[in-house]
Amino acid sequence: MEENNGLNELIYEYYESRILFGIYRYGEQLKSVPQICASFGLARNTVQTALRKLEKNGYIKTEKRKVARVVYQGTEDLFRENAAKYFAPRKEGFLDFRHAGNLMFLPIWEKGLRNIKMNRQNAVCGKGDAVPSEPSKLYMDVLNSFDNDLMRGLYWQCLRYLSYFYPKRNDRKANYVTEDLLSEEKANRLKQETDVYYERVLWEVLDFAESMYGKQGLEKVDQIPFTWIIYRRRPQVRYTLASAIIRQILWERYPPGSYLPSLPKMAEQYQVSLSTVRRTLEVLQALGVTQTHMGVGTEVCLKPIDPDIINKSEIQENLRLHGEAMQLLALTVRNVTLYTLESAAKDKRENLLQEISKLHGKNNNILCIDVLLKFISRQCPSAFIRECYGKLSELAAWGYIFFAVLRGTGRQPDMDLTDFISQLERDLQTDHLTAFAEKWQSFIEDRTNFFYSNFSL
Repeated sequence: MEENNGLNELIYEYYESRILFGIYRYGEQLKSVPQICASFGLARNTVQTALRKLEKNGYIKTEKRKVARVVYQGTEDLFRENAAKYFAPRKEGFLDFRHAGNLMFLPIWEKGLRNIKMNRQNAVCGKGDAVPSEPSKLYMDVLNSFDNDLMRGLYWQCLRYLSYFYPKRNDRKANYVTEDLLSEEKANRLKQETDVYYERVLWEVLDFAESMYGKQGLEKVDQIPFTWIIYRRRPQVRYTLASAIIRQILWERYPPGSYLPSLPKMAEQYQVSLSTVRRTLEVLQALGVTQTHMGVGTEVCLKPIDPDIINKSEIQENLRLHGEAMQLLALTVRNVTLYTLESAAKDKRENLLQEISKLHGKNNNILCIDVLLKFISRQCPSAFIRECYGKLSELAAWGYIFFAVLRGTGRQPDMDLTDFISQLERDLQTDHLTAFAEKWQSFIEDRTNFFYSNFSL
């Protein structure tokens, strides 16, 4: 792991909050670096970067060949004030996550247990001190069965936002260590026990925040929503902008043969710098999406590209993220789609039907998925899901790279989507919402399997 990849902030904020809230007190020791690495599944230098920042900001003191020790000194009143200032602005987010978290993570849990069952040599077992005491380790072991960094990052950031539910000083959940393999039955039982525990802690935290409103002047505090930061090894803005432009080209706002707006207009339109626009156009040209003509402008061309582009590190990075996003979508799209449709007003469903009807004749997987993700990211009642599916929409658009490479090798899948689109229309018109959601699950599963069968990243 690179030290500046942002993951060290997970470690830093985890220990900072627990020190500020009085869970770790003055003079107490943190875990050793190897134990922290095992807890979070992160590299040693990432953990050490976080510990150095904690020491720089006066929370801990480290000595050579010794475990870090807490040096922050606070009173009970200060600990309560620190906790109130953190939790009060996140009350709405906590309540939202209580339901939406299950929609996103329950199908991942169920599939993860099946993965473990099918691959017993990787099944979970605990061995003494090597297994961390945090109950989140149980969930992380299941997540690790997917080998999906995007999924793991989302999970850790959810815990980061919730601040690990702020367990009381002497009420830490017992370790789930076991000397034998973690069976599906045992894992579900442990999960149920942990969920009950955290449900209780959640309401205690919310009651605590409510009681502190008047004392701390937090009655009108602005709420802080969950934000999903997607960790990338390279700057993100140009890739985000490139995916937005690709989406508009595929929708024929900029059809082949037309020209993109001037650099200053694009910088103004997308609220980025001119240098970012230039770097974005370099990405698009490398993908065969555009061609820049000196003194004329940037033409949309969608021409075949050199298949060897797949070996470039930045292309590999975005294809990896695309594949992981598709895997996450395949696991969650049924529940999320059904929940969103059941909550949507009739006119919103009719708007979705109209957008789906526009897909006839386009035969483009990316556009199909874009229609659904755009609907969910705008209409889902859950702010947490809207945030997640908005980011997944961006990563799904990078499937263009995948299909552009396949176009150059003659390995494109069957692109006739007429029947699929017609079935979606019928399901919406007849209010067969479960069937509609299940068709999307099958569609995305098929595309995900096709992706991984053609690229081993």
